[in-house]
Amino acid sequence: MPHLVVKKEDGSLLFDTNNITYGLVKSGYMTYQQAWTRRTLRSAQLDPSDGANWFPSNIQTSLSFADGLWGFTVTNAISPIVFIVGSGTLNGSSVSGSSITFFYSNADTNTKYYCFDLVSDNITGSPYLKTFNSAGRITFNSLQPPLNIAGSYQAPVPGSLDQYGRYGTCYAGGSNRVRQAFYNSGGITYVGKVDSYIDIPLTAGVEYAVYLPWSRGGGIGDFMSGGTGTFLVYSVLEGAYGRVGGISFMMGASAATTQSTPNNQGWSLYASFFNIPTDRYPVALYITTTNLPFPFG
Repeated sequence: MPHLVVKKEDGSLLFDTNNITYGLVKSGYMTYQQAWTRRTLRSAQLDPSDGANWFPSNIQTSLSFADGLWGFTVTNAISPIVFIVGSGTLNGSSVSGSSITFFYSNADTNTKYYCFDLVSDNITGSPYLKTFNSAGRITFNSLQPPLNIAGSYQAPVPGSLDQYGRYGTCYAGGSNRVRQAFYNSGGITYVGKVDSYIDIPLTAGVEYAVYLPWSRGGGIGDFMSGGTGTFLVYSVLEGAYGRVGGISFMMGASAATTQSTPNNQGWSLYASFFNIPTDRYPVALYITTTNLPFPFG
């Protein structure tokens, strides 16, 4: 089938319309979307496998504990994928009509996103170059900067185990940090949270953005973030993101999941991680953002 191949001056491939081609549809800074409350078991005597036995967490006050979600909305997307600069873990997305909204925990208004989608013919502007295959499907649109994968990196193995069989860090050689302490805003108590992360150095001075095709979950025993001194056990979710000079993997709080305050005996570390799958590891894809418009779309 006839197709168009374009290469850079150094001979490397820029795009080949004979392959599936993705182009940028939107970029910008994430904005606050909504708060998702965590869930607490109504009674230790109830079946935890029954969702009706869990309710919005109010362990310490009459207010529900919640995680803030940041994100963005894209319209008329076919099969979008998102690369991010700055921390964030994808908690899901929602569809309303022709719009898709992506929700990230462990992010903030400094987190940047680059959303790519299959090349489409609904972006206006001029001048432009468009190519179509024999079936009439658009294969390239110069109004959409093409997606060029710079490399990939597999998530590292977890850190060492403590005497109770829990991980001290989610990644060997990584660190833990308090991302957020307890605070109240607008009648919502936002829970304290910790994440475990590792920075992977690449080329100094270059900004990278990362897409994690799938992620793992786990749990944390958190002594670090409770401003009231409470010991919390909750769920964590994996993410990966880019930054200037490299990329990072992280395990951070997963919104709208379970939370408990068990007896703190049998926990040796300020942060202990458990139930992290080790039979497979996700591979993050990364790009450089140097030639991508920002904001866009």
